[in-house]
Amino acid sequence: MKLLLVEDEDELRFLVKRFLEKNSFVVDEAADGQEALDRYRGIEYDCILLDLNLPVIDGIEVAKRIRKESSVPIIMLTARSQVYNKLEGFDSGADDYLTKPFDMKELVARVNAVIRRSQNSYEKLLFGDYEVLPNLNVLRKGDEQIELSNKEMGVLEYLIMNKDKIVSSEELLEHVWDTEVDMFTETVKTHIKTLRQKIDPKKKHIKNVRGKGYLYID
Repeated sequence: MKLLLVEDEDELRFLVKRFLEKNSFVVDEAADGQEALDRYRGIEYDCILLDLNLPVIDGIEVAKRIRKESSVPIIMLTARSQVYNKLEGFDSGADDYLTKPFDMKELVARVNAVIRRSQNSYEKLLFGDYEVLPNLNVLRKGDEQIELSNKEMGVLEYLIMNKDKIVSSEELLEHVWDTEVDMFTETVKTHIKTLRQKIDPKKKHIKNVRGKGYLYID
């Protein structure tokens, strides 16, 4: 898979590129917003890693211009951690948001997740009338927001990405909790219950399939 890494800090750009290449990605790089747009327009990328604070043209404007032409996944990389900064990034067209300093393994996981989501043809991750913002643990509709815990969001995101497919507790343990230990099965049930209480009290979207697991339906 081919990535475009846009970062003006030379040392950080070098370290991120080297780590991504060790994880089998092909990485092009750009040091400012104009260079990013020039590179993007000549090559088809699977994902763009975009710093927010860039010289020449800032990351928000770069994301807006790219989004007018393409649905390529964009992950914002920035030191700004306030919620309004993150919302600004999402409003510009970003698919995910990672705050510096970040763990390199988490970066790889985020890249794989947004690419997988785009390959499944999700322009946006939606739950009913709500837009799902996994990095904020928020469902948003206009000015209305519903906040979820990290694990609740992980469960919801995985169910949506496997729409119309029965997902077992074991799958959720593996993908959300990164464990296969049976003793945590009750934890899955508890999180499904609280998730329903917050967003699906009538069990319209998240359904139990006796003896098999859970099913998400639009």
